Amino acid sequence: MSEAGGAGVSAYRRLSVVLAATIVVAADLVVMGVWWWPASFLMLVPLLILERQARKGRRLDLEGLRKGILGEEAVAEVLAGLPSSYWVLHGVSTGHGDVDHVVIGPTGVFALETKAWEGTFYRSRGQLYCNGKPAQHVLRQARGAARQVRLLLLEGGITEPVEAIVVAARASVSRSPARYRQAYVVSIKDVVSLVTRRRRSLSSSTVMRAMVILDSRREPSPDTDREARPNPIVEGD
Repeated sequence: MSEAGGAGVSAYRRLSVVLAATIVVAADLVVMGVWWWPASFLMLVPLLILERQARKGRRLDLEGLRKGILGEEAVAEVLAGLPSSYWVLHGVSTGHGDVDHVVIGPTGVFALETKAWEGTFYRSRGQLYCNGKPAQHVLRQARGAARQVRLLLLEGGITEPVEAIVVAARASVSRSPARYRQAYVVSIKDVVSLVTRRRRSLSSSTVMRAMVILDSRREPSPDTDREARPNPIVEGD
């Protein structure tokens, strides 16, 4: 997901949380005997925020945001099937946008960008296309996300390269996983095998260090315990 798209989804999530919290507070005020119109005014605040966000740029594509969120959730469900020696972090903030998913395990570190488009990703004359339209920018987004994750790891003293992966949550991918320069494009059904079949390159201690560094940068989530899972296998360096 692009920085703009990732930021849009994150903003949509935050607004949903704010709206839900506001409704709860307003309801409590009514129960406490506060007159109904102040409570109603309080409930309108998130809607005014939403309208202001829409005025700043293009019309807010709520249907696109909904599909993006569902796509990320579908990928998260698939990643939950990884072996217990892997850590999965969602919504990692790099300071230059959010990375949808980061996987850390014995086979390396992977930055996953989700695309919830429909249709087919395929290669033509060495370039990535989707439904007849050039999609090279998707690869640039994935590579950029991987670079940002690697910079975070370098700050913590970890020099491991970070693999860029575009996951097609809804579309098919011709010859999945498809290898491009410094990036893969893979269908959602093949992402686990792509990650786990790589050569083992990280010790469990390095995996843990990388997880601690990146875990502090991810968005809060009610599924925290499911997203960040410990590695029960202790390996030597």
